Amino acid sequence: MNLQPLYDVKERLEYTAIAGVSLLGEDFRLQRAAEGLKPLAAASPVFGKIDAGLSKLLAAPPEQRSGLLLDVLALVDAVAYTQAKTGAEGDLEPLPIGGGVYHQISYGQISPLLTALTSTGGGRVEIVRSAWENHPEFFEDYRVLPAVVAGLGDSYGEMSELNANLLKKLGPSVIPLLKKDFDPAGLKAMARRVEVIAALEGKKATPWLREILPQTKKEVRSTVIRALGMDKDNADLLLDLAKFERGKNREAALAGLALQDGGTVRDFWEAELEKNGDSIRFLGDSRTDWASDLVAHGLWDRMEEILARKKSLSNPAVIELRQWFSATLGKSSPSMLDFWRWADVKLADIDHLRGEKEQRIGFGTELTALLLESLCLAGPGPLCGLCLELWEKHQKETRWLPHAVAAALMIRSAAEVYDTFSPYVLTIKPLLGGEQKKAFHNAVLRALGRVCRKEDGTYCIDNVWPTAQPIDSRWFKRLTRAVWKTTGETRRYARYAAGEGIDQFDMVLMRLADTGDEETRKQLIPYLRDRMLETGLPYSYSRFLLQLGGSPRGVLGDTMVKRAGAHYIYDTWNLMSEASKTLPSGEVADLLEEVLRSNAIRKEDAPLAQRALLWTVEQLRAGQPFPDWDDWWKMR
Repeated sequence: MNLQPLYDVKERLEYTAIAGVSLLGEDFRLQRAAEGLKPLAAASPVFGKIDAGLSKLLAAPPEQRSGLLLDVLALVDAVAYTQAKTGAEGDLEPLPIGGGVYHQISYGQISPLLTALTSTGGGRVEIVRSAWENHPEFFEDYRVLPAVVAGLGDSYGEMSELNANLLKKLGPSVIPLLKKDFDPAGLKAMARRVEVIAALEGKKATPWLREILPQTKKEVRSTVIRALGMDKDNADLLLDLAKFERGKNREAALAGLALQDGGTVRDFWEAELEKNGDSIRFLGDSRTDWASDLVAHGLWDRMEEILARKKSLSNPAVIELRQWFSATLGKSSPSMLDFWRWADVKLADIDHLRGEKEQRIGFGTELTALLLESLCLAGPGPLCGLCLELWEKHQKETRWLPHAVAAALMIRSAAEVYDTFSPYVLTIKPLLGGEQKKAFHNAVLRALGRVCRKEDGTYCIDNVWPTAQPIDSRWFKRLTRAVWKTTGETRRYARYAAGEGIDQFDMVLMRLADTGDEETRKQLIPYLRDRMLETGLPYSYSRFLLQLGGSPRGVLGDTMVKRAGAHYIYDTWNLMSEASKTLPSGEVADLLEEVLRSNAIRKEDAPLAQRALLWTVEQLRAGQPFPDWDDWWKMR
C-alpha cells in the first residue's frame, strides 16, 4: 500500500496548524492532498475516518476549524506512527574487522566527540581528552574510530598528535583500519599511521614496512625508514639506505641505525662520526658499549684539543660540543668511566673555557649535572661505583656529593646511606663556615629530592629506579630539625590552590613520607603545623596534615589571618570538603568556626562566607553530611 497520500495530508495539516486556520479555505495543496487520500479511504476504515474528518474540516465555519483541525491531525499522527518502520533493504553483514565495534551508545552521547574530531576551531583538544578520560569505550565505536584515524591528518598539530596517542592506547585492534586505504605517497596523515603501527607492532611491522618502502615518498618514507630501526634484523637494509638516501630520509636511517648492534654497525658509526661530528645526536639513546666507547673517545679527543688550543670557542663549536655532552647520558662502558675520571681531573680548566666575546660557558657545571642525570638514567651499575669513587676523592667539595647520595641509595642499605650522609644535614646552627655547610646540606637534599615513595610502598629515583631499600625513617627526625629548610632549588607550586608556593624542602619531605608509618607521622605532623603557621599557607599544609592522619585544627585560623582578605571562599569549601572525608563532623565544624573567627575571607566573598559557614556548622553538628559547593553558591 502506498502511504504517500497519508504523509502529504500530515504535512499540510501541520502547515495549517502553524500558519493558522484562517487560511484554510485558500490552501489548495491541502485540498489536493485530501483528494489523493480517497483511494486509501475506500480501502480501509481508518483511512475512511481520516477522509471524513478532512471533509468536515474543509466545510466547517471558521469558528469551528481549530478544534476540528486538532482532532484530525491527532488521528493522522497516530496512524502514521503505527505505520512507521526502521531498517534498510538487503542482508545483514558484520562490521568490517578493525573498523570499530558496536556499542549501545546513542548518537547524542557521541555527537560532541565526533564534532570535535571532524571540525575545526578551538577547544576541541579538551573535549577529546575529557571524552577519553570519562568514556574510553566511545573511541572503540565504529562511528568514532574512523574519525580518530582521519584525525591523524588534522591541521592542528596538537590534535593530530593526540589522535595518534589515543590510537596507540587502543591497541593492535586498530591496525587493520590504519592499513586500509593506506597511501605510501601520502603526507603527514599517512606518516602518522606508520608511526602508530610501528609503535603497536614493533619488529612485527617489518614485513609490511619493507613491502611499502619502495612506494613511499616524503614524510612517509622517512617515518618508515625510522620505524625499520625497531627490528635488529634490518641493520643491512638501513646501512644501504644511509648510503643512498639524502636529507631527512638519511637522518631517519641514522636514527634507525643508532638502535642496531654489531661490528658492521659500529664500523659505520666510527666512519660517520669521523666525517660528521654532528651525527652524534643520533646516538643519544643507544646503550651499547660500542656507542658508549665512541662517544667517550670522540668527546675526550675534542676536549683535549680545545683545552690545548686555549682559544675562545665559536657558537657552532659550542653547540656541537653540547651535542656530544648529551650523548653521554646513560652510557657506562669502561671507556666512558675513564672519560669521567679524566674530566674530574680537568674540571678547573674546563670551567675556564670561554665562548665568543669571552663569555663564560659553564662547561664544568654542565658536565657535573650531566653525570648526575646519566647516573639516574642508567640506574644501578658501573656509574654508581664511579660516582662514589669521585666523591670519596673530593669529600671536602660538594660537586660530587649529590651523585654519591643517589648512587648509594641505589646500591647500599638504608642504614648505611643514613649513617654516611645524614651528618651533612645539621640540626644545630654552626658557629663557623655556615655557607659552606649549607651547600653540603643542599647537595644531600638535591639527591633526596629525586626520590619519591610510590603507592605500593617502594621508593624510586626519578620514578624509575628502585632504591636498594626503603628510606631509613631516621631521616624524618633529622630533616624536621634541620637548620636550613632549603634544597638549593626554587619553590614549587602545590596542586591544591593557586598561588601557594611551597618550599621544595617540604615537598621533598612529603614525597618521602610513608603516611602510614607511626614514627614518621609523629615527626611530621607537629613540624607541618609549625611550618603552616610560619609560612602562612593554609591549603597545602592542611592537606599534608590530612594525608598523615593529622588535622589543622588550632592553627588554620591563625594561618589564614596572615593573608587576611586574600582567601577565596571556594578554596575554603574545597579544603573543608576534603577534611570531611577523614575527620569527624564535629572537628570539621570546629575548623569552619576557626575560619569565621579569622575574618580572613576576601571582602567580595565575606557575606556569602558568613551565611554558608554558619549554616554548615549547624548542619554538621546536627549529623548532616558536608554540603556540595552548589549548596553554598545558592546562598549568594
